[in-house]
Amino acid sequence: MIAEDLYNQRHAPRFRARWNSPRAVGGVVYLALKRLILLFACAALTADLSAQEPTLILDSPPSAESGESLGLPKQPDEFIADEFVVGAAKEDWIIDRIRLWAIATPNAPSPHALGDFVKKISLLGGITPDPSGPNQSGADCDCHNLPVLKSTGIAPDSDRAENGEVEIASGPRIHGLPTWQIDFNDLKWSVPGGRPMEFGVFADTKSGYDWSNLATPSESPARLRVFSRAGRLEGPFKSPSSARINLQVWGHLLARISIRPSGSNLQVILWSAPFLSAEQVDRTSLRFGPGKAGSQSIEEENVLHGAQPALVMVFQPGASGIVPGSINACLTGKRFDGVPFEACDLLPH
Repeated sequence: MIAEDLYNQRHAPRFRARWNSPRAVGGVVYLALKRLILLFACAALTADLSAQEPTLILDSPPSAESGESLGLPKQPDEFIADEFVVGAAKEDWIIDRIRLWAIATPNAPSPHALGDFVKKISLLGGITPDPSGPNQSGADCDCHNLPVLKSTGIAPDSDRAENGEVEIASGPRIHGLPTWQIDFNDLKWSVPGGRPMEFGVFADTKSGYDWSNLATPSESPARLRVFSRAGRLEGPFKSPSSARINLQVWGHLLARISIRPSGSNLQVILWSAPFLSAEQVDRTSLRFGPGKAGSQSIEEENVLHGAQPALVMVFQPGASGIVPGSINACLTGKRFDGVPFEACDLLPH
């Protein structure tokens, strides 16, 4: 419902004009199909789009001097979750990659590979749930559970993830113990800017082992919480440590464009937003389509009278790498502060 409301709000002027046309009844069917296709395309962000290169937007890696471990010994059906915040209110972000670190269980035989003690790992994440009582335990229904964002089995006695979108590599040794760097790639996780987002890894471990996250002491109080393997909030993590889970996040802003025919070329309108006005856009960074083409022309225009000026660009389909039968295309770029963004729309046919 949220995605549909956002889509209706952003495209309302175009829908309203067509509804008032003589072909309104037939247009309803067309618009419904177009909306479904676009929502699916935006959610999938398939490989034929000119995907924004992942950009590091949150950086809290481990260090050999301050490494700690956070785990739940003898609680194999639960995991610890931490929080992160990206961007500001009214921004929409796409999280492309999350990197975490696991550390070997201190009291267990030292493993040589992550597959020595872990059979499967799952990254879970979502908007931080509000507690349903003074004891901060238990979401009121399963609809508030943290969903699984990415999951993979791990080949026995190795660091090979069975899911190709998860990469496992050796990390730094902390206090003489081995660690593993785990990248959850191609997440396509849409998050609101300025809102705390909960994340954590549930691990299906072998007998005698526990899962521990690599963490670093923090000056600010940590709000770590415990979740069940199903993503259900169980309560706060009660520990004297103020450590926070080490984390790196790659992502980009989600902007909005409209693609229209312009003779043999394509006109692309980058609509202004509270977080992306025309003056904030680094025009030299703008690239369109799989071919990452530069614009033939770019102008600032008041397309919708009374609204903020938009950037209007013209691109050649051939240079943009758009082939016949393509459904959609994307524009990528950066703000002057270096924050990347991406915007996609259906191609006119």
